[in-house]
Amino acid sequence: CHAVSPQVSELGLAGDILAVPREHPAARNRFLYLGGALHPLPSGLRGLLWAVPPFSRALLWSALRDLLTPAGTGPDESAHGFAQRRFGPEVAELAVDSLCRGVFAGDSRALSVRSCFPALFQAERQRGSVLLGLALPHGGDIGDTSPHRPRGCRCGVGGGAQGGGGATL
Repeated sequence: CHAVSPQVSELGLAGDILAVPREHPAARNRFLYLGGALHPLPSGLRGLLWAVPPFSRALLWSALRDLLTPAGTGPDESAHGFAQRRFGPEVAELAVDSLCRGVFAGDSRALSVRSCFPALFQAERQRGSVLLGLALPHGGDIGDTSPHRPRGCRCGVGGGAQGGGGATL
């Protein structure tokens, strides 16, 4: 992950960026801490076809809901409202709320989906479905527009939250 964004360079952190390839265990193994227990996030066919805690049912049903739900028409909505409408209340409560708290330190009911998850918002608007919008070719890149970031690469600052001399990205 070369110059991920101009802000990284401005903060003097370009040399501290660490690339984690998609195949690396750290990129493949994601967890949710809920109800006093650590739960691996579902992955692969098993996670799609069978209920995997903390989810009470197979994520296939959430995927079908996304495919059958009409696209939103408003200019924006909360991340929670978007996820609940597209994927159901359990995905909104467990996955999106946890993600918003962990990444943005905020409430998914108060955070804008258009601002926090622009790729998901645009995918729905362009194809009528988040899954179709992310999977099918489209007229422009709706995700990270940085030409320097390899597809499938996760980046972080060396030293984690303690690294980077206290700079905030």
